[in-house]
Amino acid sequence: MSDFPGRLEQLFHSIDGWGEFRKGARKAAVVFVLYRHGGRWMVPFVRRRADLRDHPGQVALPGGGVQPGESAWDAAQREVEEEIGVRVGSLVPLGAGDAIYAAVSNFSVVPFVAYLEDPALPFVHDERELDGVLAIPLDRLLDDNAWLESDDAWRFRYLAHEESVVWGLTERIVAGLAPKLRQALGEGRSEDQPADPA
Repeated sequence: MSDFPGRLEQLFHSIDGWGEFRKGARKAAVVFVLYRHGGRWMVPFVRRRADLRDHPGQVALPGGGVQPGESAWDAAQREVEEEIGVRVGSLVPLGAGDAIYAAVSNFSVVPFVAYLEDPALPFVHDERELDGVLAIPLDRLLDDNAWLESDDAWRFRYLAHEESVVWGLTERIVAGLAPKLRQALGEGRSEDQPADPA
């Protein structure tokens, strides 16, 4: 493991010390999974099926609902295994970001950051919920110029990648994690993250 994951661990809340879910909200947890591939840091996202009740057709971080009696981190690991086939216990937890509330769906979501040392690629997605897995380079996610603003009244930010679009709650989660990810990359960038040639 390079120094980058270790620096992240110093910046985020502990996996048990991130706070509480919003009272009365539906509880959920997602994971911003970092892994190395082709000399770059990558992050897997899932493309949700268009016929799902919650966030149909959207690109999201792997994760889902927290069941009664289950910790948020345990739920996150379980969902990552169910959605993209990464076995529980394979992720190295680096910490948690601040919980985000989505008023439209009444979800309170805690985002965890984790490191996957030896990913078995390609990821195997759950075909009952997902259309596929989308791997996006971390440097692209952190490039403000890659994010565009819509022309409609909402003026939301989005990232177009391989005929998919990251926006909405997932964009809010990525934006919330980005400052600490950039801070951790600030030291030794040449060692941990080559510049994006694009």
